[in-house]
Amino acid sequence: MGTETITPEGTDQASQVKSFDYSLGNGGFLTSPCPPGKVFTKEQLNDEQIEIGKTAYNFCINKVVPMEDKINEKACDENGEPFMVKLFQEAGELGLLAIGIPEKYEGMEMDLATNMHMVERLSTHASGFANTVLPHIGIGTMPILLFGNEEQKAKYLSKLASGEWLGCYALTEPGSGSDALSGRTEAELDGDHYVLNGAKQFITNGAWAQVATVFTRIEGKYSALIVELDWPGVTRGIEEKKMGIQGSSATALIFEDVKVPKENLLGKIGDAANIALNILNLGRLELGFGCQGPCKRLVDDAIKYGRDRKQFGRSILDFDMQKARLADMVARCYQVDAINYRTVAPIDQKMESRPSHSDYSKHIISSIRSYAMEVSICKVFASEALYENGENCIKLFGGYGYIKEYKVEETFRDSFINMIYEGTNDINRLVIFDFLVRNIYGGGIPYREFIEEVESSLRSRQFSYPVDDSILLREKECLYAAKYIAAYLVQRAILHYGKDISHQQQAIQALSDIMIDLYVMDSVLARVHYQIDTNGKNESKAEVAIAQITVASKLSNIRRLAQDLLPDITEKYQYSKTLEKLSWLIEQTHYQQHIFPLKRLIADTVIEKEKYCF
Repeated sequence: MGTETITPEGTDQASQVKSFDYSLGNGGFLTSPCPPGKVFTKEQLNDEQIEIGKTAYNFCINKVVPMEDKINEKACDENGEPFMVKLFQEAGELGLLAIGIPEKYEGMEMDLATNMHMVERLSTHASGFANTVLPHIGIGTMPILLFGNEEQKAKYLSKLASGEWLGCYALTEPGSGSDALSGRTEAELDGDHYVLNGAKQFITNGAWAQVATVFTRIEGKYSALIVELDWPGVTRGIEEKKMGIQGSSATALIFEDVKVPKENLLGKIGDAANIALNILNLGRLELGFGCQGPCKRLVDDAIKYGRDRKQFGRSILDFDMQKARLADMVARCYQVDAINYRTVAPIDQKMESRPSHSDYSKHIISSIRSYAMEVSICKVFASEALYENGENCIKLFGGYGYIKEYKVEETFRDSFINMIYEGTNDINRLVIFDFLVRNIYGGGIPYREFIEEVESSLRSRQFSYPVDDSILLREKECLYAAKYIAAYLVQRAILHYGKDISHQQQAIQALSDIMIDLYVMDSVLARVHYQIDTNGKNESKAEVAIAQITVASKLSNIRRLAQDLLPDITEKYQYSKTLEKLSWLIEQTHYQQHIFPLKRLIADTVIEKEKYCF
């Protein structure tokens, strides 16, 4: 990744050379052409990363899956220890909880891509177990790593990294869900202690955790404390009866005159927003990868069942409609893969470029925040892709998909929570737009130059793709034209609504969905470009088909969203002229593909391999 200079053939180099920085986050993908094979993909994982992923996967298959019924019942051994906690501790002994922790705190100090690949593989089976481990290594541990002082890190991180202690994150309250920073829990300083009173709700790992990051008001300012949950005055509520992820724990935490040493203040008084929002950015990326594993496993489940299930004397995967359904499932997995690995790589690059004199924690937070928009896209798209694959898998199974024995219904139920926690997908759509606008106004992306390019094309009625590229050229041209549409609509919305734009949530939702579709197309085309460069076009036919159906479906979505949005961001007297401009831009995205054979090709490829194989 980085800056690349492009000179189209047959042009005056001095006047036509243009550079594109493909490494910009928070909407940088909007203002540049599709990266020509320049993004990180799953295929570029090294042997060590793959081996760590295998360790996580094998642990889940060999240790967790055989115990799944017991952990879903929250059963205990003869000593009264929950089987879930024992498995969690075994994962700690394997080092699976320590990958992102610095060595000085007994961690493995590996990069974020390695950690996220482990998350993907660990999450493939047994959602209840994954929803115990992932919150621990993310929101249960990262607040102390990124915001704790040296004494706090030394005291807690080694225990969290080894699995000796389980961590949790206590933000939500009965009266504050999405409005998380409006909580009423309070702590008052009394000598050397804060006296904590209040209640938290829906706390993952609440029944089992030894330590929590608890958000509370101190001196009227929302702040955070590190609270050990065996201290006097802490009460754990009963287990919530949940729709899914039955094996994981979710309880209330009640604090009555809990004495918290004042040295357990996390960060500064009033730091809650800074801590909570930055930790959620990391949690959202983790959740994107956490959805990726089961998304692929559903494809494997559909292939296995579909090959064995006979109707009318034929395997149901011989039927064209089921092949199309399977192809859609495969394409979603490929799309999720593409955006997740593309996003994690530049964050790692920023982390690794830390100047020696800079503060470690601030640099890590800044690196993740630089891609907060893309991280939210990963969370939203991956969670909805998993849900859609679950729905499609049940439809393919028919009546058997509704039966607990086949586990598909469990995966479908378990998938719903991913669209709610780490910020609901509605909230994340607001986040996507918010970070884009902030970066536009802050000059973090060359939006002004790009919108001038759009306006120039509208005046001249000439459109050209600014890269000389022979790989998937028509797809990339249409994508670039769709970016024109997006930039034009964002500009119109900002001009039309002004400061009131934050209240226009339907418009924001439409614009955010356009950004999601653009990022998916951009990432898929870049990944397939890399595949063709590496393996050749003849060996990448199924990947090309995935790229083509991705472009066709996402362009269709963008055209629909643009036409729905335009009347809302245009004055009546300007509507006809504005519609004419939009219609011309839409013409540039005309993309014709014979979709049905492409879906048959994708389905036949995975059926032959008997698994998701990309």
